[in-house]
Amino acid sequence: MKKSIFIIILSFSAVIFAQPKTADKILKEVVDKFERIKDYTVDVQIKIDFSMVKVPDTKATIYFKQPDKVKVDSKGFAMLPKQSTNFSPMQFIQGDYTAIYVKSEQSGGNSLDVVKIIPNSDSSDVILSTLWIDQDQKVIRKIETTGKSSGTLHVELSYENKNQGLPSQVVFSFNLGNMDIPENATDGKDDSNREKGPGRRNLKMSGKVYITYTGYKINTGLPDSLFEQKNKGEK
Repeated sequence: MKKSIFIIILSFSAVIFAQPKTADKILKEVVDKFERIKDYTVDVQIKIDFSMVKVPDTKATIYFKQPDKVKVDSKGFAMLPKQSTNFSPMQFIQGDYTAIYVKSEQSGGNSLDVVKIIPNSDSSDVILSTLWIDQDQKVIRKIETTGKSSGTLHVELSYENKNQGLPSQVVFSFNLGNMDIPENATDGKDDSNREKGPGRRNLKMSGKVYITYTGYKINTGLPDSLFEQKNKGEK
């Protein structure tokens, strides 16, 4: 009798541990980890490498508070992709969507789960997002997003353990296709681009944005007033 009970327990355990991975479970673990971070302040250094466009390196300070409050302070122009200021995985799973677990793979010594997220609404600009999620750390290591009007964006994220799951560096690689931009924004090396009227050029925009994050201050209790937009003339 005892032997039969033991066999039943082993069989039941095997069924539990053999449960297949699901995209929803993987995403929930990432969301749960991020939601432990109530707010953060971080200094960033931004290096932009655009084809045909000269953009100086800049610095900024980013403030974030759950669920989606963001403020960027910069003395100069800071061109920051949306994903560089808000790392919440919720941005990929809002609204009606279908999440599919694709496979597990090894990359850079990390075990990654690959999940595809497909918006079910035709009104969404995003066609498909693919996430590579670290199985152990429960963080997103890589993102590939394809949009109807914004081309394909590749994002690679690096982490340090002391940052509690917030990245130490993010590299954005993109190809936005042809864009109409001011002529004085280019370096003038390519005269083959079609003119778009006086002072305008139609250029193929591609390149990378390198963002380094240092000096995180996490869960310090940032007040809501910090994120309130002041009226013009207020101090």
